[in-house]
Amino acid sequence: MQNFFSLILLLLLFQLIAVAQVQRETRAVWLTTNFASDWPPNTFDVSSQKEALREIFRNLKSKKFNTVYFQVRSNGTVMYRSFIEPFTPYITGTVGDALPYDPLQFAIDLGKEFHLEVHAWVNMVRCFTGSNENILSHPAHVRSKHPEWTVRRMRDDGKLSYWLNPGLFEVQEHLTRVLLEISNNYYIDGIHLDFFRYPDKDFNDRKIYNQFGHSLTLDDWRRNNLTEILRSFKKRVKPKNQYLKVGATPIGIRKSLKGAIGWEGYSSVYQDTEKWLQEGLVDYLTPQIYWPFEENPRFDVLADDWVKKAYGKNIVLGLAAYKPDVKIELDKMVNYSRKINAAGISFFRYEHIAQVEDSYFSKLAFPKEMSWKVNNKIETYYNFECNTKDISTSEVLLSWRNLDNNDLRYYALNSFTDDSTFSTKLISPNKSKVKLKFGKPKKLQYKYSIGKLDRLWNETSMCNQFAVNVPYLRSLKKSANISTKPMLATLNDSNSILSLFSSFDQDIVLEIITKENLITQRRVKLSLGQNILKIKENVKLIKTIRIKYGNGKPIDEMNFL
Repeated sequence: MQNFFSLILLLLLFQLIAVAQVQRETRAVWLTTNFASDWPPNTFDVSSQKEALREIFRNLKSKKFNTVYFQVRSNGTVMYRSFIEPFTPYITGTVGDALPYDPLQFAIDLGKEFHLEVHAWVNMVRCFTGSNENILSHPAHVRSKHPEWTVRRMRDDGKLSYWLNPGLFEVQEHLTRVLLEISNNYYIDGIHLDFFRYPDKDFNDRKIYNQFGHSLTLDDWRRNNLTEILRSFKKRVKPKNQYLKVGATPIGIRKSLKGAIGWEGYSSVYQDTEKWLQEGLVDYLTPQIYWPFEENPRFDVLADDWVKKAYGKNIVLGLAAYKPDVKIELDKMVNYSRKINAAGISFFRYEHIAQVEDSYFSKLAFPKEMSWKVNNKIETYYNFECNTKDISTSEVLLSWRNLDNNDLRYYALNSFTDDSTFSTKLISPNKSKVKLKFGKPKKLQYKYSIGKLDRLWNETSMCNQFAVNVPYLRSLKKSANISTKPMLATLNDSNSILSLFSSFDQDIVLEIITKENLITQRRVKLSLGQNILKIKENVKLIKTIRIKYGNGKPIDEMNFL
């Protein structure tokens, strides 16, 4: 019998611990800079550009996103300090002009401020599309420097594009160096590869294949050319950030399936995504599943296929927020991603979710776990002392010991309610104190804990759960520990605090009767535990306070005559 009760207690403790975890779900958005689609705005004023990007990050935080795929390379030009490729024209108006600031670094800084991961989104094999001849003719552009590396293509709509030839070792080396330059020079959260593919089967590379294909078929050789770039990058990368996440966004159909037939990643554009996952060359994939549920190719069929073949890595489902038939199903797609245990979702692109008033997410979530990454282990439990100091009648200063730890992303201040649910506030790693303000307290006492979040958002507890009393209600708290009866504490001649204890969440009616028999009523929601209500009536004139259930039945009465 004793073992039985011990088991029950253990289960209860496990449930409490399980509740006190922030949801893990990658919530990403593609932030497009090519053709200045999402950013920068139509101005070359630096302050306007920066404020526009700040507003984007602020908006994403308010919508409870946690990841931004920030496009830093498109059309063979870049949005970061590079010794390899020319600077984008979208910042200054001129290709190759020295940048007045570093857009990638600015985005990284905004990510820290607004608690968003920033992944450098890199267009890989396609090195030009569109009509801006100033880009294509710039002497530092890869097409101008190495025309023999590129293959000219004409799209069905008549638009010109150029693609690098991945069959050339020099091209593989160039693209690897592009990725190394970013990852070694910036403390980014991730590298996100786009257009990491061939344009289609009709690609002019037979001469190179005949020279270097050896015993492989043409299709296998093309697939291997892309995979070799990932292998080279993984072997040589020495990023400042050892937690770097490597991801790619393949086309939506890996291989055709019943209910999902179309242009295939594996055989049409030579993306061997299963091998990338199996060899650990990528930590996540964000397949572009840009179709609704009820049409071929079906969203659910493709989503199931990608998640089932994840090989232990993360699959973030890419959603076409720009398509009307998809946009009306986005909520359903978010829920479906959770149902099949996908790592999360990503919206293409920012503009199409920017004005959405109802967020797709109701609570904070951290990006999905990556258990195979470094240091993703439960660390030694810290048991630091958290100190509190009253600094006013309604403020308490909470402080803790600062950690000198390179993998520290944020501190987490967890605020608990009496039913063990909680909310989390993220605090900068260079801070070790925070003000707790109780301007309109609903309780006499609040409960907190402090945790440490590493670069992969894994939380380690630093301070055990502790209680903080509202300063000007401390004397009332001492009385409340003795009795659960309603209590009235006078603050001044015209304000009082009414303390009510409730055993469950409920609605009540508060009826105040003055000595002149004037009656006022208030409907109040009580939470489980101690509740604090401010009484605005002149307390010297109050005769009776009646507390009633929501149905009007009296449950308590306080008389002051």
